[in-house]
Order: sequence, then structure tokens, then C-alpha cells
Amino acid sequence: MTSTDPGIAAARARVDAVLERLRRVDLQVVVVAPPDATRRAARDRARVAATRADRATLFDDAVAATREATLRAFARGGFSGTWAATEMSASIANAGDRVAAAAAFEEAAMAAVVEDLVDDDTIDELRATANELDRSRGIPVPGALSALTAPAGGRAQGPRQVVALAALVLVSLVLVGTFGLVAGLAAFAVGAAVMAIVQRRTGGDA
Repeated sequence: MTSTDPGIAAARARVDAVLERLRRVDLQVVVVAPPDATRRAARDRARVAATRADRATLFDDAVAATREATLRAFARGGFSGTWAATEMSASIANAGDRVAAAAAFEEAAMAAVVEDLVDDDTIDELRATANELDRSRGIPVPGALSALTAPAGGRAQGPRQVVALAALVLVSLVLVGTFGLVAGLAAFAVGAAVMAIVQRRTGGDA
């Protein structure tokens, strides 16, 4: 059935813009929270508003398309075969991170559908987490050589970061001598990944 909603074309255009925006976001490293009670309530309000305005089908289609696009983005960019010059292929984003990222962009798509139907607070709550992801800029893959040589955000590394990196290198060398090259490189990659996450969360001031 064709909807008579005069705003349906504009709503579809907004959803398309969300999907296009998603294609430009780097999802290799994702640390966002899953929906809490406040976000779930905003999702419920959005669904009710969409249903009342005869946009339920668009609402569901937008959510499904956004979820699929998010998972495809992880499939494209979430794995690396050259971490710390090793042959390992892994992603620092676990299954929970992927679900949380998908939920964030689902909410942005929901906001696009009901932007003209609900209050500003609901729209802000639906867009907040996706905006947080959108602000992530080209984070080097944790463990990659580029991540170890470039300071975060263009700032110099703090003394604790330098000490931690030196300790990581020392431990890795010990493991190489004791258990072999693969074990040492594996420990180095994991340690570097943890350091990158901590640096990201603390703003690089540690």
C-alpha cells in the first residue's frame, strides 16, 4: 500500500543520508554502550509515532537496512592480516561491540523516519550514540605498526605510555626467546591493542 504521508519522501531521503553517513564511518575499533533504559524508551516513542503516522513499514525497513549496512561495514574493515607484522587476522571489536554499533545506527535511522513527528529530546537521544561513532576518525588498527608510531590525536605520548610501550616490547622479546616468535608477536599485538583502547578512552593523556 502506498502511504499518503506527505512527509514520506523527506523521511526516506533522511534515511538514505544515514546509510550514506554510515559508509564513511571507520568501524574497525568500536567502543560504545548498548541501548540503556533512556535509549530504549526513545526507540519505543519513535516506533509509536511512526506507526501512528503510517510509517511503520519505512521504520522497520530503515532499521533492517541500517543493521545490515553496519554488519557489512564490519566485514569490510574490521579485520586485518598485518597486525604488528604478523599473519594473524582478528578484530578488536567483539560481538557485543558490533551489536552496540548496529543499535546506534538503527536509532539514527529511527530518528530520520520520525524527525518531524516527535520532540527534540527524543531525536537527540536517538542520534547521540551514532554521533559519537561518527566523531571517530581513522583510528589505526590496534597492534598495527602505524598505531605504534603515531601519537593519538597528534599529541605527544605521555611518560606512562612510553614506559608501557617499552615494557610491552621487553616482555614480547622475553616471550620470543622463551616460546618462539609467534608467541612473542601475539603478546605484542594483544598488548598494543589494549594500550590503544586505553589511550582512546583516556584521550591520550595517560
